[in-house]
Amino acid sequence: MADNDKFVKMMEGSLYSEVHEDVKYNRAQYGFQPLQGSSKEFVSVFLKNMVKQYSEDMKSKVQCKPVMLDCVKTRTAIKKPKRKKVSAREKRLCGLYNISSANQRYDMYLPLHKLWQDYMRNMLNLHSNSNLKFAYPKLLRADYHGCILTVSRSKCPSYIGASGILLQETKNTFKIITKANQLKMIPKSNSVFTFELESFVFTIHGNHFRYRSSERSTRKFKRKPTIDL
Repeated sequence: MADNDKFVKMMEGSLYSEVHEDVKYNRAQYGFQPLQGSSKEFVSVFLKNMVKQYSEDMKSKVQCKPVMLDCVKTRTAIKKPKRKKVSAREKRLCGLYNISSANQRYDMYLPLHKLWQDYMRNMLNLHSNSNLKFAYPKLLRADYHGCILTVSRSKCPSYIGASGILLQETKNTFKIITKANQLKMIPKSNSVFTFELESFVFTIHGNHFRYRSSERSTRKFKRKPTIDL
C-alpha cells in the first residue's frame, strides 16, 4: 500500500508533466519494460495493431491529433410500449365518473366549496370597489367545481330553484349535489345560473358555457347575443 500511495503522489499533476525521476530509474520496480527501438516506431506499430485500416495516409492525418482508440457503446433506448387510450365511451361503460350513493352527501363537499371560494377571490381580486367589467371575461374561463350554483331561469320549470354544489361539469350539463343529498344533472342549454361571492351575485348563461371546462380555460370567446327565456 505504501508503494502504491507513493506512485499516486508521483503521478499527480498535469497530464503532460514529466515522468518522476524515481519512475525513470526504478522502472523494474513498477513493472515497466525498456522500450526496444525508437518511440516513433513503437507508435506506428501500436497504431497498426489497434487501429483498423491503418495506412501512411492516416498517419499524416492523425499526426499531432488526438485519436479515439476505443469507443464506448451507448445503450440503445428501450422503446416503451404505448399505452392504449381509453375512449370516453369506455369510461362511461366502466362507470368511471359515477358517484356512489355513499358519497352523495352535501356536507362532504363543503370543504371543496371553501377551496373554490379562495380560488375565485384570488382570480377575480374582489373588494368593495371592484370593477366587475374586468371580472366578466374571467368568469367564462373559471373552474366552477365546488361552486354553489342556483338555477334562476330555465325553459324547463322543474329546474328553476334547484341549488347545490357543482361536482361534475360536462360539455352540456352541470351535475350538482343539493342540501337534501340529491344528485341532479342540470342542462346548460336554455338555463341561467347564479352564484354569490363576497356579497356579489353573479349571473352566468348556460348557453355561453356549452364547452368542456378544459376547453374554456384556453378558448377565445366572441360576443354573441343572449336570448331571453
